[in-house]
Amino acid sequence: MRGDVSDPAGDALSDPRVPVAPDLVRATADVVAGNITFVIQFAPGTLDRQTTRVSVLLDADQDGSTGIQQAGGMGADYNIDLAAGTSQAAITRADPASCAAHLSCFVPVGSTALTFAADSVQMIVPLSLLGNDDGRLSFQASSYVLVAPLTPVVFDVIPDRGLQPARVQ
Repeated sequence: MRGDVSDPAGDALSDPRVPVAPDLVRATADVVAGNITFVIQFAPGTLDRQTTRVSVLLDADQDGSTGIQQAGGMGADYNIDLAAGTSQAAITRADPASCAAHLSCFVPVGSTALTFAADSVQMIVPLSLLGNDDGRLSFQASSYVLVAPLTPVVFDVIPDRGLQPARVQ
């Protein structure tokens, strides 16, 4: 199974506090042998390995009424958060009750290794960390940078805001 979504280069927002905005251009998800491999591609020269972060939201049951509600009707059941400058991505599961109480919306369930290339990052996630999902899911990714004092500034979303999330079928 595979999911693939592209985004135009040059559509990332800018912020004077960040010299180069991380500009997403493609995201793929491949399900093979009990794992899902995500590859997040950036426009050339826009992946800063020291500051760029990416959040990949997953709707494992493809039911927008469960999980944490997102734009485009997606209900995020899991989040994969990766930070440049590290070798691991954190995998978290939605906790709607905690989120409704204005606490953390996601709780840790594990981590996975990151592999960086010039303009991309790859992670292989065991489906066992996603509730033994079969790999059929919806996903969307956003690139962001933390600016002082630890404030996330989102630069790009794939697929673009208001569009339906990508699907792995």
